[in-house]
Amino acid sequence: MRHIYLVLTISLMTVFIGCRNDKTKQMSPNNTTPVKVPAVSGDSMMAMVSRQLAFGVRYPGSEGHLKARDWIVAAAKSYGAEVEIQEFKADFLGKKGVQAYNIIARINPDQKERIALFAHWDSRLIAEKDSDATKKNQPILGAVDGAGSVSALLEIARQIQQNPVNLGVDMVFFDAEDQGEEAKIESWCLGSQYWSKNYPKDATKPKFGILVDLIGAKGSVYGKEEISYNFASLLVENVWKLAHAMGKSSLFVNLPVGPITDDHYYVNMYAGIPTIDIIATKPSGQFGDYHHTHSDNIDALDKDNLTSVVQVVTAVVYKTSDGSFKF
Repeated sequence: MRHIYLVLTISLMTVFIGCRNDKTKQMSPNNTTPVKVPAVSGDSMMAMVSRQLAFGVRYPGSEGHLKARDWIVAAAKSYGAEVEIQEFKADFLGKKGVQAYNIIARINPDQKERIALFAHWDSRLIAEKDSDATKKNQPILGAVDGAGSVSALLEIARQIQQNPVNLGVDMVFFDAEDQGEEAKIESWCLGSQYWSKNYPKDATKPKFGILVDLIGAKGSVYGKEEISYNFASLLVENVWKLAHAMGKSSLFVNLPVGPITDDHYYVNMYAGIPTIDIIATKPSGQFGDYHHTHSDNIDALDKDNLTSVVQVVTAVVYKTSDGSFKF
């Protein structure tokens, strides 16, 4: 992810909202009987994060990477998903032809109406932002930047198994997302680039997608990211309206954030699925102090923050299934 980062002014966003020509629908209830949105478990997600960190670092080519791959596949299958592994070769940070794996989990695969949820599952090979120069070239654990988002999707899958929905949900765990170089935009998000450029033309395309990235860190807030807004402004607005209705306005803030080249950019550009990014930044638009340092460990996560974000995404899933969330 990873090119940004200027915060736009509120007045600019107001003008942008007023001028858009967006034919998507506003969020409004219909006559369908509302479904009950289950409460996600922060304890469950924190346990999943701990499990991933126990595998060690998870950059492509590492032992922990293979262990994490197998665990994600097994967990998704245990929650009733149909799982496919998409293999590709990745070149990054001086490494060539490294085997990488996108994990595609399809819940209710026969449903024609579908949405998509995205996350990346690799951890970074280096810690170039760490204050200790002796550790800058050492791989990081990636509790926030990787494991938290994986746990979010798996928790939603667990809830759907226990509380079925009349909706198809495609969950894609991208690999080799976090191995780029700052000056080379397309060196990031290799898994989403591969998946998006090879999206089957005859596939049932999801109505929309939500990417979760850098969620759950202590003190995190989530603004309206510019690329998300450019491709799917009403999806952004409706997710934030729903979050506010759920009492999460202190986290889902009405603050525009400059463009971040994350997985959603490639999903929008090449797969043609309107997709937004729920991603935490500081008010300046910069990422948290833990980012790409060895401080990105279990202590960087806040269970309540993580739970709140995932509860909102879960509500989007269930309210899409009963027709009360429109896009």
